[in-house]
Order: sequence, then C-alpha cells, then structure tokens
Amino acid sequence: MNVDLPPLIRNRLESQILEKYSISALSEAALALSARYRREGKAKGQVFQIVSDVEAMSYVAARMPATYAANVMALSEIAERLAEFSPTSTLDIGAGPGTSTLAARHVFETITDSHLVEPNGYLKAIGSQLLAEPLAGAVWAKEHVEEFAPEQKYDLVIASYVFNEIDPKRLPALIGKLWESCSGVMVILEPGTPQGFEIIETIRNGAIARDINILAPCPHHGHCPLAEIETRWCHFSVRTSRSKLHKTLKGGEAGFEDEKFSYIILSRMPAVKPLYRLIGHPSGTKLREMQVCGPKGAETLQVSKSHPLHKLSKKLDWGGGFDL
Repeated sequence: MNVDLPPLIRNRLESQILEKYSISALSEAALALSARYRREGKAKGQVFQIVSDVEAMSYVAARMPATYAANVMALSEIAERLAEFSPTSTLDIGAGPGTSTLAARHVFETITDSHLVEPNGYLKAIGSQLLAEPLAGAVWAKEHVEEFAPEQKYDLVIASYVFNEIDPKRLPALIGKLWESCSGVMVILEPGTPQGFEIIETIRNGAIARDINILAPCPHHGHCPLAEIETRWCHFSVRTSRSKLHKTLKGGEAGFEDEKFSYIILSRMPAVKPLYRLIGHPSGTKLREMQVCGPKGAETLQVSKSHPLHKLSKKLDWGGGFDL
C-alpha cells in the first residue's frame, strides 16, 4: 500500500520549516536526534524527549510522512470493516504534531471534534501553529499521557507510537482508562519491531480476557501463532514517497520509505472479519506464495495459476485481508 502526506500539507509544512532553519541545521539536528535515540531511547519504558525547536522541526520533516501513512493504513481498515462508523469526536493521545488526527480527518470526513494530548511543547507548537489550518478547531492539552484524565467519551481514540515509552507495569491501567473513554473504536500503533509487537500482543491478550472485539488485524481471537517464534513477529508495511528535504534528513537517495509497524484495533461494535490476513509480501509468478494468519494459525498458502485466488493475490498488499 502506498500512502503520501497530502501535498498541500507537506509543501506548506516544509516551506515553513525551511523559512526558519537551514538544511544544514536541520540535518545536524536530525543526526544528533538519531544518535541520541540509538543511545537512550530503545530501553523499555524509557522516555525519549525532543529538547529543542530545531530537533522537533527535523523530526517532523523526517518522520511525519511515514507515521501518517501507517495511521491511514490502519484507520482505513476501520472504514472497510465498519462502513456505518462515522466518528465525529477523536482523542489523539501522545499526539506529537497531530499526525494521527490528520490521518483520521483524511479517512473520516465526519470528524468535527478533535482533542490532542501532547506533553512535548515543541511538537505541540508545530501542530498548533504550523498545522493550524488542517487541524482547525482542534483542542490541545499539554499533559503527560498517564496523567491525562478524559472528561468525555470519544468515538475514536488513537494512540500512535506512544506506549513504548510507558512502564510496562503501568500499561494495563492506561489502556483501561483510554478504553473507558472510547465509545466506538480504539486504534493503537507501535513500531514494527519485536518490542512494538510485544506491546501490541500484551494489549491483545488483555482485550481477549475482557471479551473486547478485535477488529484488526487479527482474523481470530485465538492464541497468536507468532508469539512463540523468536525470529518472527506480527507487523505490516506501508510505503510513502520522500521529498528532497525528507531524503536529505534521512541520509538516503531512495525516493520512497517503507514504514514497518504493528497495530491493533479494538471496537465496541462487532464486525465481519476476513478469514485470512497477509503477514508478508506475496511472492512468485505462476505459483504464488502467500504468508497468512488464518483459521489454522500462521501458514504459507501456495496458489496455482488456475486458482481464483491467484489473480486476487496480485492485487493484495502485505496487511490485506481476504476470504477463500
């Protein structure tokens, strides 16, 4: 699946960033930020913070397109599975510059009430100032995720790339609090790493124990077939294009970026789910191989050219759901 940040938003955002900082200053900040993250930010429960305006600007230019793409891919699953779901209110927890809210407004044009919670003042300033127009009407709160106390119910609750900074022991209580504030659907995304998958798997197990509907990506409520395999974990991929500034800050020449992420969608409304979910890229020509999660757990389907699924497999992307 290919998803790009809307050109109008991207061009306006990048032009405002480049008005304030030179490419060399942004590149230097991006390198320093990356080095500090590798050194400090990977420990479980470690809070990794952006500490200056130029760091925030470089981070947004380099990371926002990919995180936006991941959010759109996950949110589109809701639109596909719950055609009647028309949210008007959203809670974006750990919102950063408002990436998830932008994605939600793209997928659901019915949204009119957006509440964004972001403790980092530099990221919040980018969202409330540089992205004021596409986020028009949004209400911002500068609070830590764990301290935020919802005062109303929200149709759609999103927590994107947030829980890897939360102490695992405190995660169940936080998930419970957010779920209680959700009247419709809750979406949680984490990096497509073993650690990100571990967080999603913990949330999934809690949801099953409470008999909460799992809308996606899981086609079943049974034991996760990848949970016991050290070399595999459930994650997905979405591709987004890179602008000139994006390529410079990422230090590469490729015109695209593949964002790997894990996610789960919990719903108060039941929905018909596909029997199978692709958990890898389909491969092959005459004989197609499809890595799937389905009724028998994780398996590889081998599809001959004469099978009806052969033609469909060429249209399906990693992460897509289907029936036989």
